[in-house]
Amino acid sequence: MQEKQNSIRVLLAGNPNCGKTTLFNRLTGDNQYVGNWPGVTVEKRTGQCLTGDRLLMITDLPGVYSLYPYSPEEAIADRFLHEKEAEVVVDVVDATNPERNLYLTMQLLERKLPVIVALNMMDELQKHGDRVDCGILEKVLGVPVVPISAATGLGMDSLLSEILRYADQPQAQTACPYILPSPDMPDYDVLLAKKRYDAAESAVKQGFWRAPRPEKSLSDRIDALATHRLLAIPLFFLLLTLIFVLTFGSVGSFLSNGLSKGFDVCSAWMERMLLSAGASDWVRSLVMDGIFSGLSAVATFLPQIILLFFLLSLLEDSGYMARAAFIMDAPMRKLGLSGKAFVPLLMGFGCTVPAVMGTRILEQQKDRRLTILTLPFMSCSAKMPVYALFIAAFFADYGPWAILAIYLLGVVLGALSALFFKSTVLRGEYAPFVMELPPYRLPTWKSLCIHVWERVKDFFLRAGTILLCATILVWFLRSFSPQFQYVTDQSQSILAVIGKTIAPAFQLCGFADWRACVSLLTGLVAKESVVSTMGILYGGEMELSCALAAAFTPLSACSFLLFVLLYTPCVAALSAIYREMKSIRWTAVCVIWQLCVAWYTSALFYQTASLLTKFFCT
Repeated sequence: MQEKQNSIRVLLAGNPNCGKTTLFNRLTGDNQYVGNWPGVTVEKRTGQCLTGDRLLMITDLPGVYSLYPYSPEEAIADRFLHEKEAEVVVDVVDATNPERNLYLTMQLLERKLPVIVALNMMDELQKHGDRVDCGILEKVLGVPVVPISAATGLGMDSLLSEILRYADQPQAQTACPYILPSPDMPDYDVLLAKKRYDAAESAVKQGFWRAPRPEKSLSDRIDALATHRLLAIPLFFLLLTLIFVLTFGSVGSFLSNGLSKGFDVCSAWMERMLLSAGASDWVRSLVMDGIFSGLSAVATFLPQIILLFFLLSLLEDSGYMARAAFIMDAPMRKLGLSGKAFVPLLMGFGCTVPAVMGTRILEQQKDRRLTILTLPFMSCSAKMPVYALFIAAFFADYGPWAILAIYLLGVVLGALSALFFKSTVLRGEYAPFVMELPPYRLPTWKSLCIHVWERVKDFFLRAGTILLCATILVWFLRSFSPQFQYVTDQSQSILAVIGKTIAPAFQLCGFADWRACVSLLTGLVAKESVVSTMGILYGGEMELSCALAAAFTPLSACSFLLFVLLYTPCVAALSAIYREMKSIRWTAVCVIWQLCVAWYTSALFYQTASLLTKFFCT
């Protein structure tokens, strides 16, 4: 009861990309990822901040431009503000762009909420030589105005003090700075919007002073190239190519090879320790052939995953990805996709789960469904160890280009899939595309580290839970017969029976080896399990790459990679799809569609390539 009396409920509201999440991290000590582009926060986040003997219960709402509940994130923000449970609403305003941000402020004031305006990014405003008079703004708006910089920590003490004061000394109801039109008036919505814009413009004129600007800023000069009508798209793909060359070329290969040698040393040491401890044969098999072989096969490619996300984070935090979404709007519209869909589609190259959740930034249900059905074609990072393993075994001389070809093929097939659904079951009008282009900023090491760590942490969590359980289960099924007797010949195991049952279905795809089929089956749990399962089944005395080179041909290896690229996403992704779709039928459509596309593409490739090979070689 005492804790409730000493706690204060605080809501953080504001426009996309205004620095709300940065402020949330600063106050709560959390490490939520902050991106320099709109649409990063698509659901509410909660945290706590202890100041003195008072506990602030802070909720970070999704970034919205208005409180009209047209999109899911607007609906979330509107619901929380409508309930009026917060004792203080901190309206985070981008001080470098007050004209746009203060429109939301006016809506908050109309609702007579206990608002404190946190004027953020004051460091950037001062860097440009601009000034703001917070006293005048307080008189115009009728609420406290606190200058802060969430990035540097400027003004945090003042903001906390104002929150405590505002909560302890209940104010008179917040007054709206203008007279609201009557709801019965013609064009009520238009008149109300004009009132808000006029009030925001008046506040800016009275409270802000802008230093003279050069005719073209640095951002304008960069945008002349980054958003050029002809050069923008080639530049975008050039940057992606450079990223893949660095990740899967000499730099990424060097890092992965170094880690692989480290695992070899650890393997020899662990083997000696088990022998000296007198461990039984099945215990040594479980530890070495099961757990260690499975997990090390995946972890070997961790440096490349880290490098890839580090480079992508550089583009995101710089503000370039918002430009990429802008330039991709036109080609995406031809496929029935909104330009906004580029944001979750790009997130899909990291992980499908947050990408599916990211579709909440799309206003129309049709657009959300179409984007979700397209997302599995964007190759997630969990598939990367599979690609790296097979490319090292079969196409080592063309590593970066092979990886780039795989990712581009996924994009092309995703585009064709979107075109199919747009022309059949998901017809409809286009939603207008509006996206703020944030200013270019130098990425901070903290933001980059948080972004990379989130991916690495996710990998370790899966490795310590799902992958560990999967490797133990695979080892058990590989080591015991259907009569539950320990066997040394894995062809007599339970797993072999399962694999040989499903193997005929992949005969036309060129990889009817039961070990490959079982690996695909475990990949439904987590895509990394494909590599860990192969590490167990194809392991032994030979290095895994050499074992695969003996079991696959280059054609069957390509066919297998195609299937991995396209088949059904993991269980976690399917769960997210179901939650967002709110439909078993649409989730089933996604599963069946991906399986059909994967099988037919893989079979068509293998059979066509085999025929052409026979024709030209005879």
